[in-house]
Amino acid sequence: MGTHGNGQTMTGRSVLGAWYAVAILGSLYVVAFVDRLILGLLVEPLRADLHITDTQISLLMGVAFATFYSFVGLPLGRVADLGNRKWLLVGTAVIWGSCTFGSGLATSFWVLCLLRIGVAIGEAALTPTSLSLISDLFPREQRARATSVFMSLGALGATGSYILGGLVVKAIGNVDHLVLPLLGSVKPWQAVFFLVGAPAFLFAAIIALTVKEPVRETAPSPAANGLTFAWARRPYVPAFLFFIATAIGQVMIYGLGGWAPTYLVRQFHWATGDAGIRIGLASMTCGVSGMLIAPRVAEIWSARGRRDAPVLVLAAGLLLGFPLVIAASLAPSGVAFLGFYAAAMFCIMGTGMMPFICVQWGIPSHLKGEFLAAGLLANSLVGIALGPTATVLAAKVFGGGAHLGQGLALVAAICGPLAAGFALLLRRPMARLLEAEAGAAARPVPQAPALSAVGEMI
Repeated sequence: MGTHGNGQTMTGRSVLGAWYAVAILGSLYVVAFVDRLILGLLVEPLRADLHITDTQISLLMGVAFATFYSFVGLPLGRVADLGNRKWLLVGTAVIWGSCTFGSGLATSFWVLCLLRIGVAIGEAALTPTSLSLISDLFPREQRARATSVFMSLGALGATGSYILGGLVVKAIGNVDHLVLPLLGSVKPWQAVFFLVGAPAFLFAAIIALTVKEPVRETAPSPAANGLTFAWARRPYVPAFLFFIATAIGQVMIYGLGGWAPTYLVRQFHWATGDAGIRIGLASMTCGVSGMLIAPRVAEIWSARGRRDAPVLVLAAGLLLGFPLVIAASLAPSGVAFLGFYAAAMFCIMGTGMMPFICVQWGIPSHLKGEFLAAGLLANSLVGIALGPTATVLAAKVFGGGAHLGQGLALVAAICGPLAAGFALLLRRPMARLLEAEAGAAARPVPQAPALSAVGEMI
């Protein structure tokens, strides 16, 4: 058992309820990532049927999604700080599920673009709202573990999108059309969108019926109804900049993950289904393992007095990972590509956890939703938006779409060292922030809602 920051002791029943909530929220996160990333396996049929280019595909996977995901997420994060987080999750899940399902009915690039923007708007609330809930479900010493489980489940969705899509493509084979109840004759890529969009409605219903809204560790001021912009003010600025450093490194992940199946098809002439399944399995085994191990390493170092542990874990992962991305991009065979790809995912995917762990350790509860949304804004505008498109633009330096490997290598050579160096510059201010909030958490909490010691410094 543990004790919440609000002074309540966790019983066996509350522990089970907390982990049940993590499992359900994580499952919804799986669905979100599948809906978000399934485009990476549908590049060729979308190009053929909707007559769109690699650049337009990269915009659908990157800028179009990331821009709305980022800016809508900020006010939704504040709604999560002030309102009922459970019902916010339910409503937004219905929105993105509807838009994913509707993507199967798209007839042009612009229609598909509008629907993907709808997916982005719906998904924008998921991560900040879920992590805010998790923070109030667990005591401080268990939050990193609960957060890593939630985020790792999302990564299972990211990898599962390729496995699921690959299995569907293999099952369909060379069939030109499928006949579905109510929908009639549809093409295989349309059926994939219908299939992956439906589970969002199921989990929205489960959350509505079975997940309870927890008591907040700290309550917002009654007058603080708008955005606080605490993430842009002292003493929290280093934590926001740490999100940006992480996002620069994630450019490699979004570029590599988004284009890996297409690269195997074009470069090594693999079947689309085989490419999706093998990329998904490599990411699932190695990438998710990294996401579970990296936070644990940070926990152990932090318990031994290294408050800068998240920064060190991130820098180490990036410096180990970017040469592996380069090696994968220049590999002479598909099997060699997969080996280096898996190793790179193990090193780098876990680094993406570090700023979220820092928020759970260093930001007061009533600011976490907005702060996480601001961090996701940075991650989206840098990582998601630039990753797929930067790869295409870098490939053009070497001659175009036939040189995706060289494009991936160039992006890694720039982003890996840059992100690690930026993070290390933040090591001392991040350590001070985490030390201050750890001290505040160790002191008795007054009965009336109050800001933490760090929050009072704003």
